[in-house]
Amino acid sequence: MPHDGTITDDNSTSAPSGRAARTRAFDFRRPNKLNRDHLRHLEIIHETFSGQLSTLLSSSLRSVCGMSVSSIEELTYDEYVRDMPIPTHLSVLSLDPLPGVGIFQLPVDAAMVMVDLLLGGQGLAPTRHRALTDIETGLIRMITDRALGELSYAFESVAEINPAVVGIESNPQFAQLAAPSDMVIVIHLTLQIGDVCETNLSLCYPYATLKPVLTDIVSSTGQPGTDPDAIAARERIAAGLLDVPVQLSVTFEPVMVRGRDILTLQAGDVLTLGHPATEDLTAVVDGVPLFEVRPARKGKRVAAQVVTSLRRTPGATDTATDHVTDHWSAREH
Repeated sequence: MPHDGTITDDNSTSAPSGRAARTRAFDFRRPNKLNRDHLRHLEIIHETFSGQLSTLLSSSLRSVCGMSVSSIEELTYDEYVRDMPIPTHLSVLSLDPLPGVGIFQLPVDAAMVMVDLLLGGQGLAPTRHRALTDIETGLIRMITDRALGELSYAFESVAEINPAVVGIESNPQFAQLAAPSDMVIVIHLTLQIGDVCETNLSLCYPYATLKPVLTDIVSSTGQPGTDPDAIAARERIAAGLLDVPVQLSVTFEPVMVRGRDILTLQAGDVLTLGHPATEDLTAVVDGVPLFEVRPARKGKRVAAQVVTSLRRTPGATDTATDHVTDHWSAREH
């Protein structure tokens, strides 16, 4: 596996002829939060929503409409809004009783085709890209309100929600509904309106909003990881992680020193630290405090004796702490 985190499946020797090597990127700093059961249930929910909304739009617009789920993605909120066109039509949704808010995004061109059909037109595409007027927004709001009833129906199998529009935006940069780094679940939908329009729209849910629903999905399908192969794989990964070397440092309380004092320091000078001699030190790994320690010696080497564990792993015992005390030496900074 390359060091940059790219996973490569090379089937050039063992795979049947004609299958090309497949490469996909995996970000180890942002592992997927959705498992296979989550994805399957979310796809079923939104395929149901798509079918219901197709029927609703066909009757409202008097044109044959079709909708389907094209993909489900986990993104940061910044990634989601960064790729949106400006202007667009964003309906901000409350999902009571779930926390937070969601987004129903509809491209402006598709919205204007809907408006034209609602007003008896032929659904002609707009000649210029612009934000919707107040009247056009009101007509799309009528469609959106009816669509949210279908969304509530689609969620009935896993949760009872009452979605409602609480705001409308045309510029995604102004819809700061989550922190840029917050994870969101994006449902990409493909909409076909007769022969005049084919477009992509999306539903966006913050992960924190759907977390109660996802937890119920796991509970109803049994706890994950009961497969013997999955358990064995997890144990191999855990065993490998335990052998990964990490840098542990012992830190003192910082002391403020003036620049002129640093310039006048000579070999043999003593710099007084701000750390009381009777106070324990802190052992940290990658900036995370783990133990309170006191200076010690082991043979001819300076060491640190663990006094208190600040962050205990669930299930950890004193034996683990003793192991750290006996085998981890620390550098004093």
